[in-house]
Amino acid sequence: MKTLLKLTALALVLSVTACKNDGKKDSNAKTSYAESDEKDVNEIIEYNNVVVSFTDKNNDYIKRIEGNIIKIEKGLGNPNDNFAFIGLITPFSMSTINSGKMKPDTPPSALSSDDQKFFKENVVSMTGVLDKIKETYKSLDEYIQAEDWKDDKGVKGKALVDSIYSMGKKYYAYDEQVLAKLNIIGDDAERVILKTHPLKEYIFALKDDRSKVAEFTKLLAGNKNYKMIEAKAKSAYQALEDQHHKHVAMAAPDAGKFPGKDSYFKNFNDQLNDYLIAARKMMRDASASGKLTEYNIEELARNQDNMRSAYNNFVD
Repeated sequence: MKTLLKLTALALVLSVTACKNDGKKDSNAKTSYAESDEKDVNEIIEYNNVVVSFTDKNNDYIKRIEGNIIKIEKGLGNPNDNFAFIGLITPFSMSTINSGKMKPDTPPSALSSDDQKFFKENVVSMTGVLDKIKETYKSLDEYIQAEDWKDDKGVKGKALVDSIYSMGKKYYAYDEQVLAKLNIIGDDAERVILKTHPLKEYIFALKDDRSKVAEFTKLLAGNKNYKMIEAKAKSAYQALEDQHHKHVAMAAPDAGKFPGKDSYFKNFNDQLNDYLIAARKMMRDASASGKLTEYNIEELARNQDNMRSAYNNFVD
């Protein structure tokens, strides 16, 4: 079965209030944005959050589209099933409501000219692909409603389904490029905030956990032949588990000074533990069968997304 599963690292919603830069260089920074002033940092982080909201909305729409075309594809392959197309709900996609001036395709001047060009071009391209997906799905929807598949034995319908799959993969290629660069830039901008943040040790711990989880998911997702990466997967898993145990041992944030943060910290660690449980099970099964399934990767991706939500709750 085809899939449009998104396997990229997920970007984060970041705090939008930057403290004054103390001028000290951060040895862990990957770009010059970690040395930006307060105004530029806030612009970068605001743009990060606008793009994350934009891609989240688009990804939700594409997931709902995929749910329908999976059912449609099966129905076209079994036209005698009178219930094949029952229960299809046309996904609705509305424009992102953004009260601020920042837009996904208009990156701020706080970014370098090269980065501004990169984001503008890629966001415009991914939006164009998404518009074509919507147009093609509309044609498919009308084709199914009119039962035109009875005239051509589903030929046009199958072609439309294949077209949506192809465009979906193209969309996610742009999505991956945008979010990968955004993660690096956003991370360095966030470092300016965290230099004086009272919970910076916790936030960096959670960020490190998410980074290792993203690397582990990508390793497994990119190699369906598990035997080829089994040794590397076991090593990566052990490093992730060891780091998790180290962070779980940290004393929770003071609930008196930071209400709710202790619960959010625990919730993140619980979500990571669920991820580790799923990973252990699928690694054991894959060791016996020699391969990883789409369902295995989807489960890891879902757990990874739960961790993102838990992280965002902690830093919000």
